[in-house]
Amino acid sequence: MAKKERLNEKGVPFGARQRMPIWYGAVWSTRGIAAAINVVLVVYVTFYSTDLLGLNPAIIGGILLASRIVDAFTDLGFGYILDKTHTRWGKARPYEVFIILEWLFTILLFNTPQHASAAVQYVWIGFMYIMINAICATALGGIDSVYLARAFTTEQNQIKAISINGAIVMICSIAFNIVFPSFLAAGGKTLAGWSSMVISLGVVMAVLGILRFIFCKEIVKDEPNEDGKRTTNDLTMKESLSAISKNKYLFIIVGLMLITFIVNNMQSATTYYFKYVYGDVSTQGTVAITTLIVVPALIVFPALAKKFGTTKLLQVCSGIGIAGIAIRSLGGTNLVTLIIGGILFGLGTMPISLMINTYLIDCMDYGEWKTGVRVEGLVASIANFASKVGAGIASGLTGLVMGLAGYDGLAEVQTASANNAIVFLYNYMPLILFCVMLVLSLMYKVDSIRPQMNADLAVKHGEAKAE
Repeated sequence: MAKKERLNEKGVPFGARQRMPIWYGAVWSTRGIAAAINVVLVVYVTFYSTDLLGLNPAIIGGILLASRIVDAFTDLGFGYILDKTHTRWGKARPYEVFIILEWLFTILLFNTPQHASAAVQYVWIGFMYIMINAICATALGGIDSVYLARAFTTEQNQIKAISINGAIVMICSIAFNIVFPSFLAAGGKTLAGWSSMVISLGVVMAVLGILRFIFCKEIVKDEPNEDGKRTTNDLTMKESLSAISKNKYLFIIVGLMLITFIVNNMQSATTYYFKYVYGDVSTQGTVAITTLIVVPALIVFPALAKKFGTTKLLQVCSGIGIAGIAIRSLGGTNLVTLIIGGILFGLGTMPISLMINTYLIDCMDYGEWKTGVRVEGLVASIANFASKVGAGIASGLTGLVMGLAGYDGLAEVQTASANNAIVFLYNYMPLILFCVMLVLSLMYKVDSIRPQMNADLAVKHGEAKAE
């Protein structure tokens, strides 16, 4: 049977009464910072390709969308590999090294050979994008919830780690969004400027990102089964897929993740909006500063989840997001409505953005309760697949819509149809997606079965120990 060693790196149990030091949560956040900034930066690949390399936005959009087909294989394959992984460093922890490779390929992506033919540039961008997302991000995203569950043995410490991680990562992401438009208005107009910036940023982020691997050890260790019963490590891919196919709440969460990552990664549309519709791309940074007001909500968010339940938070925040987009749409280029809309937009995505690992652990528990088999790697990887598809759709959709509307990245002024496409991508598309998010949140009812589910699992695990 699986035996759990509940010790931290100093040999001290992370028990229910033990207080986790804040510094440990801060170190836990280092890889999250590096990965989050990478996601934000890679979203600009469409802008980089059209406005600096002069490539066709429709072709770039098609390449980004096509690259997601590869993810369908790498995510499922990695989830299966993760469920089989056992090393001296643990189950999920060894794959943290992919943060270094992710930034290496990002540096190469934004150093596309400028004197090469357009065909070579398209292939270069497509290959680097696949390596970043289908390989590196697959490994990093696929281990997150599994690593969390094995690095912190109590729900109290897990929530604390999530809160600290969420606050630090959001602050760093917002800070990056504040600073980056200034770069776009200055050095971001040249390929040399992009190259220098990405290389410097990549080296710093790679070093920062590997700190979690160095300092945060897995506490829960699986030992060989002694009672002859089959575990997740014995399941075939077909059996694992069969088990998760019965997990209805996993598919709801996957849908919510897909939508959240689409709306969060429409950053290219935001840049186009402030450059051509609003008329000042640097104002994008000013609006981003105001979203810092969302950060205090991170402090109370876990407490709200505990008091009102995760289902209620999903529903309320989806409604807040709808209100934010509506206000932003009605206000047009009014700076006040852009700020208010941006704040409400951020609050609308918070449940999935901040507490996704909590939802995934719930899905793992539900799957075990429903089928009798606990599948971790595939659950995390399928959810990770949804996040990457969402980011890919955001980038690909932006390029395709802009291309069909006649957008010309080298032109100083865009046509009316191109500007209308920008407004659609910035306002109306997110509004539609938030409405779908509300419908899905109404279908998520884990809170209603949680007491019975937790009680049954406690009995099951207690019996396993008694054996």
